[in-house]
Amino acid sequence: MLFKMLWIERTYQLNSDCIAKPRQIFVTKSRVLAGKVEEYFLKLLDSLKVSFQSPQELKKIAAHKGTEPKEDNLVDFDEDECWRADLPSKFSGLQDSNFPLFITFDRVS
Repeated sequence: MLFKMLWIERTYQLNSDCIAKPRQIFVTKSRVLAGKVEEYFLKLLDSLKVSFQSPQELKKIAAHKGTEPKEDNLVDFDEDECWRADLPSKFSGLQDSNFPLFITFDRVS
């Protein structure tokens, strides 16, 4: 399912002038799973973008990656009440920039 979402998103990126932005949603029960799947999705999407870079651009990207701070994963996302507080309270308020959306079932209802 994740690779199908990736394929749809990549197709949109390559043909954004002639197709509408897809509104894909990944729904699960676990916040941890939603976060990890989103993280993996974004890494795969970035790796596809990198395939079109020149060797000089790849060197710049590699140098920048080494200077990024590493996250401490000491937060229990299942207990974080502010998780995905960036989203509107109604689905009608979602914008194209919110998609693809990785969310939990309890946030949907």
